[in-house]
Amino acid sequence: MPYEVNVEVDDEVASSVDERALVDMLERVLTEDGVDDGASLAVVLSEDSLLHELNLRHREVDAPTDVLSFAADEGEAFPVPEGEPRYLGDIVVSVESVARQAAEAGLTTAEELAHVILHGLLHLLGYDHEESAEEAVMKAREEAVLGPGIHAGRGAHED
Repeated sequence: MPYEVNVEVDDEVASSVDERALVDMLERVLTEDGVDDGASLAVVLSEDSLLHELNLRHREVDAPTDVLSFAADEGEAFPVPEGEPRYLGDIVVSVESVARQAAEAGLTTAEELAHVILHGLLHLLGYDHEESAEEAVMKAREEAVLGPGIHAGRGAHED
């Protein structure tokens, strides 16, 4: 495998996750976006309590959220020996929140999970949605991977 994608799934949510399909999608996006071979990232699939804690600690929002991304290149640079593969960062997902959002949007949990993980990966790759032009680019990239209509019926996404 050209990339190292480490996925940790909490026992409480494991039955609702197709880990192989998610890793395949992530590797396809990394390849399409020209990320160097050997790059790595971590994905944690958990429940609301963890995302609530992380959201409060890192964003000062006292509520759970669906996905948080922690890019390795944000803040002070982490020293990496020359020639070593790039560590992209971490994506943490509440499968509980994803399941609720999926039901509200008329999607399967698997469809919504793929969307929020892709959204998190795109943040690690430098995509953003603070400005409308950036948001359009990010949505277009999401639709290129997952197909049109992934945003239909969805509320505003929290990051």
